[in-house]
Amino acid sequence: MPPSALTESVGTAIVAGAEALLAHRRDDGAFVFGAHHASPLNTAGALTALHFADPEGSAEAIERGVTWLCETQRDDGGWAMRSVPTEPLTTALAAAALQLVAPRRAASAVRAARDRFEELGGSAAVPEPLMTALIRQFHTFAGLPHEGAQRRLPLELLLLPGLSRRLLSLRLPIYAGQALAQSAHRRRGPVGRALDRLARPRALAILRDAYEREGATGGFSTDPWLTGLICLGLARSGQAPDLVRAAAGWLRSAARPDGSWDLMPLDVTWTNFATAALIEAGRADDPQLIGTREMLHRHQQPEPFDALGCPAGYWGFSSPRSWPMALETAESSAILLRLPGGAYDPHVRAGLAWLTATQDAAGSWSLAVRNTKPGGFGPCPQMTAKIVGALLDSGAGADDPRVAKAVRWLVGRQRPDGSFEAMWYRGGTPGTAAALEALTRAGRTEEHRRAAARARDWLLRTRHPDGSWSTGEGTRPGTVEETAWALRGLLAAGPSPADPALAAAARWLVDAQRADGGWNPAPVNEYIRGCARYADDGIAAGLALRALAHYRSATATATATATRTKDITGDGEGGRP
Repeated sequence: MPPSALTESVGTAIVAGAEALLAHRRDDGAFVFGAHHASPLNTAGALTALHFADPEGSAEAIERGVTWLCETQRDDGGWAMRSVPTEPLTTALAAAALQLVAPRRAASAVRAARDRFEELGGSAAVPEPLMTALIRQFHTFAGLPHEGAQRRLPLELLLLPGLSRRLLSLRLPIYAGQALAQSAHRRRGPVGRALDRLARPRALAILRDAYEREGATGGFSTDPWLTGLICLGLARSGQAPDLVRAAAGWLRSAARPDGSWDLMPLDVTWTNFATAALIEAGRADDPQLIGTREMLHRHQQPEPFDALGCPAGYWGFSSPRSWPMALETAESSAILLRLPGGAYDPHVRAGLAWLTATQDAAGSWSLAVRNTKPGGFGPCPQMTAKIVGALLDSGAGADDPRVAKAVRWLVGRQRPDGSFEAMWYRGGTPGTAAALEALTRAGRTEEHRRAAARARDWLLRTRHPDGSWSTGEGTRPGTVEETAWALRGLLAAGPSPADPALAAAARWLVDAQRADGGWNPAPVNEYIRGCARYADDGIAAGLALRALAHYRSATATATATATRTKDITGDGEGGRP
């Protein structure tokens, strides 16, 4: 495709993509992409929780859930979300839930699921130790065989608030509920029983803080998975029956008519991806985004999350009372800053202050709690790079202590092959693209420039022949999300948009656009790190539109620069003869 034809095609795709995104804007200003998020994992968790919390009052919901799981079991015997290959964790927990609540009716489904779980590698194929422990627990409930002994969850850990927060982060309320349940059923000596008595009020205080700060709805972070695990732990502990009743009621109300439970709603996440793309596409002044700005204002948390030691000023994934997320806080702050009046928006200042207060001592950012232990909720290169971008957008310079410390940490976390990790997305492409942009914008030294060059080279080296990107590993087909991340990261690093690799990526994204203006998603998003993924239309569409809009801007800038150069050198009509 000639350059002029590509430019025209990109422009057409941007217009169609922007209109498609705006069609998902709700009256309250949020962008919502709610279809196809039924989750067999969340359904299994909810069924198990309701069985222990209120089996009689939940009989109808349990019956519908069993029917849905049986009807959606795949031919291979397993389960996963739409467009996601069968997963061992989801398959194991669905089998346990069916065995627990409907052993006769679902006997054949359970047998097929257990066979598939073993074919996938069993518990050894689940990379997260806490999820392996959860499989053992669910299989114990259901009377199914499992490998290994159930690990003890020391309730007394909660007597050390700072340590427990750093070790557990957002898992703290789940841990509190599960450890309470374990303490009610596990035999301990006199010292152990005394420690449990001391720690029990602390565990209950953590759970009540999370419950009450969300308006005592019974839901926890608007998430059926979190709510189910907390409800299950409390129900088995015999503690806080009012919280158990409320959580069970919330789970029943959150069930879909078909009997399944969805993923948690991602109102803030979807809105951030869509709005950032629309701003890049030149729609910052669109009157429809006035309500979106107000929606983001409403969803910023005005109160601290005391149980987690988090100050006020953050955003979460979903509701106005959801749990803190550093990435959503950075993205919401950056978006509000770029909307009209953003330079004077107090919500931007509050978000940036929260990020400043929660920066890890090493310079990175963890998911929510400062100085979280490395791992599933700890420091993340992609998240750190995105926060660096938000700080730079706000006017911080490369020598700002927050930025300088973060860049130094990023350089130290680069892998030998030049790539960077992303905690909540698969493979190396999203982390490497984000880090490349941050290093290009904020790098000050030769070491920083070398790190950026290695990241750029890794992206170019892992590009598919058709112009797309995937994980950077093996021969997986290219995806919209990973191609968009790579294109944006490379554009930030300075190559001309006419570079064949960049032009091919833009062309691939244009060709991948659907007739309705959207893009097909791939399972690149982690719901549970390394264990459960989902494909999301809103994230795919937002990334693709933003990358193409950035490509169009870079092309326009390059064209204007070339024209000025011709005028100055006399090669153009405006130059000297």
